[in-house]
Amino acid sequence: MSETRTGSDLVADCLVAEGVTHVFGLPGTTVMDLIDALAEHPDLRYLSTRHEQVAGFMADGFSRAGGAPGVCLASRGPGAANLSIAVQNAHDESVPMVALIGQVPGSITERRSFEEMDVVAAFKPFCKWVVEIHDVERISELLQRAVRTAVTGRPGPVVVSLPLDVLQAGTAAVPGPRTRVHAPAPAPAGIAEAAALLAAAERPAIIAGGGAGDPAVLLRLAEAAGAPLVTTWLRKGTLPNPDPAFLGTLGYGAHEVSDRLVREADVILALGCRFSEFTTKRWTLVPDAAALVHVDIDAEELGRVYPPRVGIVSDAGAAAAALAASLAEVDPEVDGRRRARRTALRKEYDEACAVPAGIPTGAVTSVALTTAIQRLVEREGVVVVQDVHTFGPWMARHVAVDRPRSYYGSAGGAMAWGFPAAMGMAIARPEERIVALTGDGSFWMVGQDLETCVREAIPVVNVIVNNYAYGNTRDRQRTAHGGRYHGVFLENPDFAEYARITGALGIRVTRDEDLAAAFEEALAYPGPSIVDVVQDKMEGLPPGLAPPVAK
Repeated sequence: MSETRTGSDLVADCLVAEGVTHVFGLPGTTVMDLIDALAEHPDLRYLSTRHEQVAGFMADGFSRAGGAPGVCLASRGPGAANLSIAVQNAHDESVPMVALIGQVPGSITERRSFEEMDVVAAFKPFCKWVVEIHDVERISELLQRAVRTAVTGRPGPVVVSLPLDVLQAGTAAVPGPRTRVHAPAPAPAGIAEAAALLAAAERPAIIAGGGAGDPAVLLRLAEAAGAPLVTTWLRKGTLPNPDPAFLGTLGYGAHEVSDRLVREADVILALGCRFSEFTTKRWTLVPDAAALVHVDIDAEELGRVYPPRVGIVSDAGAAAAALAASLAEVDPEVDGRRRARRTALRKEYDEACAVPAGIPTGAVTSVALTTAIQRLVEREGVVVVQDVHTFGPWMARHVAVDRPRSYYGSAGGAMAWGFPAAMGMAIARPEERIVALTGDGSFWMVGQDLETCVREAIPVVNVIVNNYAYGNTRDRQRTAHGGRYHGVFLENPDFAEYARITGALGIRVTRDEDLAAAFEEALAYPGPSIVDVVQDKMEGLPPGLAPPVAK
C-alpha cells in the first residue's frame, strides 16, 4: 500500500473488514491504483483473468461455494459491459456478489470521455443495488453497505462505481464495524395456519427452491408431513437424492412422476422458491385448486405468480423447522394413505431414473457418460458444476446426487458459466476436487482462461461434452424448423492438445470404455486438466425428451 493512504487503500481495508478474501478482475486505467492496493494488502488475494466475464463468474462460483461474498473488478465502459453478463446471471439466480467498477474522474464526466459510461443507469435494472461513490470520505459507509446488501435478505449482486479521483484522493478514514442483519423468523400465526393445512392434506407436496435452507430440516419436515419433496430446476444438489422423500427435480428434463405429484397436490408448500418459467412448465404446473403455502425471505415474491393461501415472509429454513415442530397429529388413516402414496411414487421415480440402453454412435455416448458421471458424483470430495448444455437433462433425469452442496447448476441461462464458476469454487474449497461439466460451445467462449488456471494453480477438471454443436439450438432447429440447421455446427480444435499447449493436462476420449480411466487420470493430476469427451455431432437429449418450444 502507498505511504499516504488513499481511497484505494480504504477500499481494500473495507473489503477485508467485511470478510472478503479474494478479488477477481482485469487491469484497466481507472482501477490500477485499486489493484495496487488490493495486491499489496496482506489479507487479500487479487487474481487477474483474461476477460471480465470470467472474473464475474469466478466471483459467482466463489460465493456459491460458501463463506465470504465473491468480489469482481472491471475498469469503466467496455470492461463494465463485459462484466454485465455475470452480474445479470447472479441477479437472476440470487447469488451474493460485489462488482467494483472503475469510473472516469468527476472532473471530466458528461463530456463523453474515453470509455465513460453511466454505470448506475446501465446496471440498475439487473442488480440488487448500484451506487457511485463521489466522496472518498463516504467509501466506508457505502462500500460496506453494499456488501451487507448483497448478503442480506434475498441475496444478489451489488455494483459499486469508483471514480478515479476518489480512488486517488488522500484520506484518514477507516472502515466501520462489520454488521449483519438476521433473517426474519416466521410469524406464529402463519405457521399455525400452514400446519393446519398440511395436517389435513391428502396429497401434500413440498417444493424446495434454492433458498430452502438446511437439507436435514427439509427432510425432517417431509417426514413429519408424509409428503414427497421435489426441488426447483437444477437444484437437485439441495437434498440427498437417495432419501425416500426425494421425488426429483422440476423443470426441463423432469420425470413425469415429479410433475404429476405437483399437479395432483391438494396442498403445496413452496420454500425459498420463485416459481420460475422452467420449474413450472411456463406457469402451467401448479393447479388452481391446490392450497398454496409460500415461504420466502422476499415479500415481493409472495403472490408475484401464484397468490398463496398462506404467505409467510421468513427465512425458509426457519419456517421449515417451525412447521416440522408444529404439525398436529394426523389422522392415522390419512397418514397411512399419504405414506403409501409417497412410497409408490418413489418406486415409479426410481424406475424412471434408470439409465436407458445406449445405441453405439462411433464416439462417446451420453449413456456411457451418464454412468461415468454417476460414479464421479458418488466419490467423496468431488463437486460437479454443470453448465448450460445439451447433456444437462441427462444429469437431471439419470444422475443421483447423494451429498448436498456437491452439485451446482446454472439456472440463469448464461452460457460459459460453468468453467469460471468452477474456478471460483476451487479457490473457495481447495480441499475438494471441482469438476466442470460443460458443453463445447460454452467452454470455447471462455477457454482462454485455462491459462489463468495454469498461472494461478487452480486445479479444475474440465469435462467438455464435445458434440461439435450448439446442441440446444440444433435440437430446436430439428424439431421446430424442419431440420434446417443454420449456425449450430462447429469446427472445434483438439481440446486436449489445447490444454497441453497452455501447460495443463489434456486427455481426449473417443470411446465409451476409456471414460473411467480418463476421469481417474484427471483427478489424480495436481493441476488443471481438460477431458475432451468426443461425441457424434447429433448426440443430444435423452430418449423421449423434446426441446422446449420457443414462444
